[in-house]
Amino acid sequence: MMCKLLEKAGVPPGVVNIVFGTGPRVGEALVSHPEVPLISFTGSQPTAERITQLSAPHCKRLSLELGGKNPAIIFEDANLEECVPTTVRSSFANQGEICLCTSRIFVQKSIYSEFLKRFLEATRLWKVGIPSDPSASMGALISKAHLEKVRSYIKKARAEGAQILCGEGVDKLSLPPRNQGGYFMLPTVITDIKDESCCMKEEIFGPVTCVVPFDSEEEVIKRANSVKYGLAATVWSSNVGRVHRVAKKLQSGLVWTNCWLIRELNLPFGGMKSSGVGREGAKDSYEFFTEVKTITIKH
Repeated sequence: MMCKLLEKAGVPPGVVNIVFGTGPRVGEALVSHPEVPLISFTGSQPTAERITQLSAPHCKRLSLELGGKNPAIIFEDANLEECVPTTVRSSFANQGEICLCTSRIFVQKSIYSEFLKRFLEATRLWKVGIPSDPSASMGALISKAHLEKVRSYIKKARAEGAQILCGEGVDKLSLPPRNQGGYFMLPTVITDIKDESCCMKEEIFGPVTCVVPFDSEEEVIKRANSVKYGLAATVWSSNVGRVHRVAKKLQSGLVWTNCWLIRELNLPFGGMKSSGVGREGAKDSYEFFTEVKTITIKH
């Protein structure tokens, strides 16, 4: 469909080519081919490592947008009327299958109980359903294997002594009979979990988020930066000075303050550390997909 629209718009044949196939067959053939000069990839870190290995002999240019373990930092002066529904959405939108989704929620101790109470109430209103149901907030996960992977993290958290306050294994999932065999799961909230847990370190990529308390600004910055990823973060505070201080110190390619997923497509997009290499968007994309040439003429 996209190719038909491009052709209709007047894009010359051959400018855009779509090749269907699996990563091991088609993907590897493309990234290792000497006539493919650069690669823009969005996906997992292991696949990015393989792309880097295959492209290295040809010194190809790479733009890699990888995983995230994105923190939301909620200070005691946050506006909870806006913060709670937005953080529910940032945690569970598209079943949590967005690289920018929030999976670690740090809440200042003085408001931790109040935030958690409101967050759980709002999460339980988040309806799981089929895409044709206009009242559904989220649908099924991408595959059976991925559903089992996400569930395995919840089992690990429970084995570590964490509390599962709502969602998987706690609440009943209600679906039409014909959809009960689908890859659905409820949005799940975990508390009483240590920063060293795999649920706080690894990208789950599902409707699972961890909520933990913190005391000070310095402490929460250190904890937010303690993972290998650095894609996105959100900061909630009415203190403008604090917002600027914290945003500057967070090791994240994108930082939203008092909002989430507001995008200006002309601004650079990309992550730090294991969340990727390079930036894309407007000027950055133009520079990535073109070559600068210096020509000196004597006359």
